[in-house]
Formats: sequence, structure tokens, C-alpha cells
Amino acid sequence: MPYKSVSDLPAAQVDQYSPHQKKAFLEAFNNAYEEYGGDESRAFAVAHSAAKKAGGSGDRREPERSDKTPRAER
Repeated sequence: MPYKSVSDLPAAQVDQYSPHQKKAFLEAFNNAYEEYGGDESRAFAVAHSAAKKAGGSGDRREPERSDKTPRAER
């Protein structure tokens, strides 16, 4: 089902995102939900991708290191 506002989004889906990312999530979810004929799983996948691309402090993943060599061996 489409969501009317950020506060209507399921907390389990958006707690990790910043307010800016939540807005991107909402817009992407609603557009994808309509585009894919009510397929919620696809809409959530699209929305998570959009939120991550929107950036912000909500992305709590550790950045990947480009140098995989352990510090002791450098």
C-alpha cells in the first residue's frame, strides 16, 4: 500500500536512514508500488536502493577498505 507520509513508513524498514533518506524512500516506494502493480517486495527493494543513493548520515555500514592487507603486514 502506498504511504502518505514519512511517519507512516514501517520503522523496521527505515530506522537506519536519515530524514532526507526517508523522504527518498517514501517517494521511491510509492512510485515503484504503482509502477509494479502493487508488488510490495519490489517496491521495498527499489525504495531501499533510493534511500542508500540519497546518502546522508543514515548509512551506518562500515566503508570497505581498498587495501585488504592486514596492518601488521604493511
